[in-house]
Amino acid sequence: MKRWKAERTAEYGILCFSRKWSNPLLWGHYADKHQGMALGFDVPDHGLYSPVKYRRTRLPLPSGRDLDGADVDDLLLTKFTAWRYESEYRCFCRLQDNIREGGHYFEPFSDTLKLAEVIVGDQATITRAELAAALGDLQASVLSFKTRPAFGTFTVVKNRNRALWK
Repeated sequence: MKRWKAERTAEYGILCFSRKWSNPLLWGHYADKHQGMALGFDVPDHGLYSPVKYRRTRLPLPSGRDLDGADVDDLLLTKFTAWRYESEYRCFCRLQDNIREGGHYFEPFSDTLKLAEVIVGDQATITRAELAAALGDLQASVLSFKTRPAFGTFTVVKNRNRALWK
């Protein structure tokens, strides 16, 4: 299993998405405590993006037989129930088809991964002008807005006061 995992890791990467951006735990864990951004994508509604299943216990490894495709899917798409708040979807990509910068790989935007929105954390320091410059030609087709913690609930919402984002 360790050898199989090492071989796959050298060849494939995983794009992880959340169905919703409003959970404050996502902002705390993945967006540098609300200082970062979330990218929203338009993706096709077909089998390329698979939902993660959440379980209380680990899946048993098959004994006495090789892993089949269903086993691999189960192993790659299962997480502990405590992560359910992520509402995660995954897409597996060949690393050779990606852009490499330093030790990181980036999937290029495409018809199956179209940038639709940039959701800026309430503690982020990026200005509207800086974000527009970074988006370049995409700026006209990408919605961008800043967030804030909701007043009465534990959620993150769009900040409707546009004056608070310079």
